[in-house]
Amino acid sequence: MCSKKTTKRMDNPDDTLLKRQIAYAGDVLHEFHELPGKYIGPLVNEYPNADGGIPRVDAAYRIKLDGETYIVNLEDESVRIDKSVLVKIDNYRLILEYFNGEAVISAIRTPLPLEKCQSVFEKSPTLCLRPWIISYINLDGTKRLSTITSIIKRKETLTRVQAINLVMIPKMFSKNQDQILEMVCVLLRDCTVEDSDFKLELTLQMRCVIHKYARTIEDIIRLEGVIGLQKAMTAMEFQHQSLIKQGFDQGKFEMALEIKEKHGIEEAVLLSGFSREELERGKMNDR
Repeated sequence: MCSKKTTKRMDNPDDTLLKRQIAYAGDVLHEFHELPGKYIGPLVNEYPNADGGIPRVDAAYRIKLDGETYIVNLEDESVRIDKSVLVKIDNYRLILEYFNGEAVISAIRTPLPLEKCQSVFEKSPTLCLRPWIISYINLDGTKRLSTITSIIKRKETLTRVQAINLVMIPKMFSKNQDQILEMVCVLLRDCTVEDSDFKLELTLQMRCVIHKYARTIEDIIRLEGVIGLQKAMTAMEFQHQSLIKQGFDQGKFEMALEIKEKHGIEEAVLLSGFSREELERGKMNDR
């Protein structure tokens, strides 16, 4: 476990959380927020402009909706959503449409209730922006916490969409988030998720939530221990190294197939170390 001297509170944990969610769980996040269409995949989030600037959206990804491809631009906003915010979101919409040639659906996540958010930006009498506004407060964190606690106590398996509630629930409260954090950390530790790799990813996401809402460095260290952060990080590192090795082996195997075609299978077996059976079949054995 890390000591207090070496542990620092994460800079911008909300930004890090959203980046992780888009990179590793974009399909789950899309379904969790009940946004329209079927998730396809992520897009880059930096778009150089003519002036040499690099506008950076929080997150962008593609969906399929009614047979057409659209882009979803998802932004986290901690301030009140007013005209200035909507102007910024509309600028992001224009940038994404220009670079990708596809219509954009704008969505905003906010800790404020919907009644405090401006929902329409009228650019002209015939053109206006109406983003999806996702208010954490309006997601009924109390009910979600009760439901997921009951599921875990019954030792039932969580779907990925159910499980992502654990890292999102603290955002659904306007006070006592540190107390809610204590509860969801224990629930994450004790839950079973249909995808064990996704539980590891949730553990890394929960680290962002801990650094956002834990009161002290001591609390951060303790709660990272509760969720088994070090074990999760070790497991994910092993998986990443395994994926790298698989990629290396695949490249080596493709080279061996080229040698077989040019110089014969005996030469390929001798130089590559792959078996005659693998080279004849054109497919590696499980390694």
